[in-house]
Amino acid sequence: MVPGGITEVVWHFAGYLQIINDIARDRIDYDPSPFRHLQDDYVTPRPSYETNPDIDPLETQGLKIPELLPFEEFHNPHVLPIRSLSPPPPQPDFDSDEPGALPRLLLPRGAGGGGGGIEFKITVQYQEGGQQTELEIKQHNFMLDDDNVLVSPNGDCLVCDSVPIAAQVELIAQHSQAILESMADEANSQIPREWWIPQNGAGVTAFVDAYNQDQVAQDGAPGSHSVEPGYYLNGELQTPAPESPAETPLPEPVPAPDLGDGLGQWAQTGANDSWNAALIVDLSESGRSMIVMGDYFKTNAIFQTNSIIDHDHIGMTGGDALPVSEGNNKTDNISDFIEKPGIYTDLKVTFAGPHWNVDVVEGNYYSVHTVVQMNYLSDNDIVVQKSADTHYEMYSGGNEQGNLMELFDGSIQYDLIIVAGAYHGMNVIFQNNVLLNDDFIKMFGNGAGTSQSVSSGENELTNKATIETIGDDNFMPMNSNLDNLVSAAGNGVTSLDPSYGRIVDGSGGVFNVLYVKGDYYDINSIWQTNVITDVNIVMQFLDPASAAALVRDGDGAETQSVIAGKNLLTNDAAIVDVGATNTYVNGEVYGDTILVQANLMPTDKDHALTQDAHTLVPELIAFVNDSQDDAPVVQPVTLTPVHDDPVGSVLH
Repeated sequence: MVPGGITEVVWHFAGYLQIINDIARDRIDYDPSPFRHLQDDYVTPRPSYETNPDIDPLETQGLKIPELLPFEEFHNPHVLPIRSLSPPPPQPDFDSDEPGALPRLLLPRGAGGGGGGIEFKITVQYQEGGQQTELEIKQHNFMLDDDNVLVSPNGDCLVCDSVPIAAQVELIAQHSQAILESMADEANSQIPREWWIPQNGAGVTAFVDAYNQDQVAQDGAPGSHSVEPGYYLNGELQTPAPESPAETPLPEPVPAPDLGDGLGQWAQTGANDSWNAALIVDLSESGRSMIVMGDYFKTNAIFQTNSIIDHDHIGMTGGDALPVSEGNNKTDNISDFIEKPGIYTDLKVTFAGPHWNVDVVEGNYYSVHTVVQMNYLSDNDIVVQKSADTHYEMYSGGNEQGNLMELFDGSIQYDLIIVAGAYHGMNVIFQNNVLLNDDFIKMFGNGAGTSQSVSSGENELTNKATIETIGDDNFMPMNSNLDNLVSAAGNGVTSLDPSYGRIVDGSGGVFNVLYVKGDYYDINSIWQTNVITDVNIVMQFLDPASAAALVRDGDGAETQSVIAGKNLLTNDAAIVDVGATNTYVNGEVYGDTILVQANLMPTDKDHALTQDAHTLVPELIAFVNDSQDDAPVVQPVTLTPVHDDPVGSVLH
């Protein structure tokens, strides 16, 4: 997979979210009729059947001509005039005649004939509606790639006849599972206990209820892990934030090493790639206005952990050069909390509209999205190489597994959302990487110019999470006019005084309303987990080259090399939550931003040893000496019983 591809997928969709609204366009309006619209009316032109033009004899008023155009426009032909031949009708009068009364809206003078005005009403239509969402997406990958590449006299024993290969593999599996469970417990300990959420819609909804009740009990006090919105790298706020991935070129892929065609043997284990990428774009609440009669809750939270154990035991002997590269693992947690104003902030506000369409929801409204992505890979390899006159390359690992999810839900459908109860909003991302990369490497050279090298580690564990909220930032208190509007909608009033059209913002056309009689749940949650166990036992023995091999390869140089590790674990998640531009709250407003980032790495160092051939452990001698009949007995390893699922407790 191309490095950086996952990040590119997410920022490509999250960074280019575009809201296109026809009413925002500025255009020249060629008027096809003598009865001109209001100059600032940006809705699609409609014919006016109620205008009563004042037709005066030409001899009393003279012929009306348009104003002179600029020189460049005067010489450009126009099919229709740019300016109306008649003055626009007067603006509606919204002034109230009685103190405290709602303003009255009248049609222009003369409408309907006669000398007086005719009052009109806003019509309201009700129906059951409201497209709710309770969506659960689960993506799981499980891969077993435990390889055994052996060179031995009988082909069925690793170190001796008393302990067969199957038993050796089982011991490694048990050992790995026990350690993984311990690592999972350690990762869990970094997440506050109250945030151990069941990974399903019902569980996260119940959690949000309990969490918000606790916020009320605490009078909205910030949590213990509360932070200011911004860009965080490994727990530190970055000011200014670095460039977005859209402006950062992708790194060039690292070319595969050229091992040539010389004498020797090479073993490359690991190099696995495990990734999760998820994007949620939630447009369900992207209206001009929202009215919440109860309390308003909104919490954004990100939890990230990287856990790695990379204990290597390296023994090398019989070579001239003994370079050893170990460790150099990289772990990063990146979180970005972005806040932007609502999509209607800079758009023109007009009369709400002559007709209102109201979708009524009995009870609670749910917009709940739950995404769970899980990768588990077992790549425990046992490799034994023995050669002299060949160029021997052995590759184990190199697996790739990934989960990709893109969710676009909702639309810019409602101009106004009325919630009779409370609003419960939460965006939360959990990301965990767990890597066990213990290597046991032994190399035995012939001592005649043999070159030996070992590279272990160089693993990369990365979590990237972005929560971008658009809107939900302009809160205003309720007033008597808004109370009257909510009461009218709740009672099913089918005709409203036109003055209601100025209480909330609109676009002049059909005014769409969602009325929820209960609470509103707006929840987006993502869990991402990568688990790799890459425990390797690698043994190499290099005999002196024969005379025939030396004729082909005159310098007689032999190479012995082991590359272990280089695993890549990546989680990339983004939530784009588009909310209301203006929010009126009758109760209290509660909000918080939570962040937990942890990199868990053991402090123990690897064990690298170079020694004389006579002190090499007997297990390797058993392989390199084909004539040896008896091999030392390996003592069994006693392990306590382990959980059936070693990663079941990573997140509860």
